[in-house]
Amino acid sequence: MVPDLGLGPEIWLLLTLLLSVCIFVSFRRPWSLRNLDLLLLFVLAPGLMALVGDGESDRTLVPFLWLFFGTGLWLLRCLLDLGLARRPMLEPNLNAPGLTCLSVGMIVLLVAETISLPIREGTARNPAASDDGKVEPHGAVGAVSRVQGDHDDAALPVPTEPGVVRWRSTQILVSRVLAGLSHIGVVLGLWMLGRTHFGQPIAGLSAAALYLVMPYTRIEVVDSGQVFPAALIVAALVWYEMPARAGALIGLAAGWMPASVGLIPLWLGFYRGRHAARFAASSLAVAIGCVLSGRNVPVLSRWAEAMGARGLAQAGLVPGQETPTSGSLWSGLDPAYRLPVLVAYLSLVIVVSIWPLRKNLGELIALSAAVLLASQFWYLEKGGTMVLLYQPLLLLMMFRPNLAARRAPRAERTSEAAAPPLLRT
Repeated sequence: MVPDLGLGPEIWLLLTLLLSVCIFVSFRRPWSLRNLDLLLLFVLAPGLMALVGDGESDRTLVPFLWLFFGTGLWLLRCLLDLGLARRPMLEPNLNAPGLTCLSVGMIVLLVAETISLPIREGTARNPAASDDGKVEPHGAVGAVSRVQGDHDDAALPVPTEPGVVRWRSTQILVSRVLAGLSHIGVVLGLWMLGRTHFGQPIAGLSAAALYLVMPYTRIEVVDSGQVFPAALIVAALVWYEMPARAGALIGLAAGWMPASVGLIPLWLGFYRGRHAARFAASSLAVAIGCVLSGRNVPVLSRWAEAMGARGLAQAGLVPGQETPTSGSLWSGLDPAYRLPVLVAYLSLVIVVSIWPLRKNLGELIALSAAVLLASQFWYLEKGGTMVLLYQPLLLLMMFRPNLAARRAPRAERTSEAAAPPLLRT
């Protein structure tokens, strides 16, 4: 029994699977691609459920191996999506007003739980929570530290200053508010993409409703470190026709979560001419600004970490860093074993940045999801557990129509091309 979820993990998984099947499975076309994608979404659930509320599971490799297996399947699915041009329209079994009612009700419950969930339950529920966040003072609940010595693992209460407790409580409250707003941003972004760029509002509503129903969303509901960059990436897709704005959003996502750094060269390969220069300037300026601010402004760095931002050390990108003792597939392994994985990841980023040569919006969505999925293999701490980071992109890939006509905005015409016909030589 897992009190953090209110139900046993198996029962909770079956309930969400049943609801998803009833609403989104096309029973008239049982072998459709969307039905297969829906079932494939739940392939990560057994590994993630095994880590929910069970600290002993962090010391075993079986859940992480399962997560890496599911991540690899989805990575392959994203790459295969590049060759799937035909996209038949498959409406859900619930109409638009029903999906809207379900989405509004779920987002209200989700945001309310995000803010009201006790601190200890929020960290115990989320397998992707930072190890540093689990040992810090827990606000009004009281601080408990582990004393290493003759009595290992003996929990002793440690008095804390009231000011420190209030400061930590304020940081956690701000983090929870950021997570709630990010969930709302993801839902609104999915709906706007379906309405504006897909030309099918029902597709955006379906992606938003499924995002709220999926078990991963509730398991990692308070993880602003994942949800915030996910909302930024979805917003960048909404404004992909504005390279400077999209670049700033992608740069902020990369500065907040190092796993998103690979999106910068991918999106740079999506644009052409002056638009590519604008995207590069805004994305690199924001990303580098985040790194410099984190190193030179300690107060800002502490606040960012308290609100869920991940650092380069957690990603394993600091030279000479040792592997963690638990909570990762790389636990106890020599760091040299990660080098081939990093090289393979960089090779993938380079290839997808230049191929296809002219990407459309559908290919950009699939490749962005592939880059984020591939980052889970080399991410040092909690690699494979950060499902919310790429889950909105997978849902967009599932429900999108044919987007071959949706490409990067064309570069401005030269003065000669823009001149009136009578003035041309």
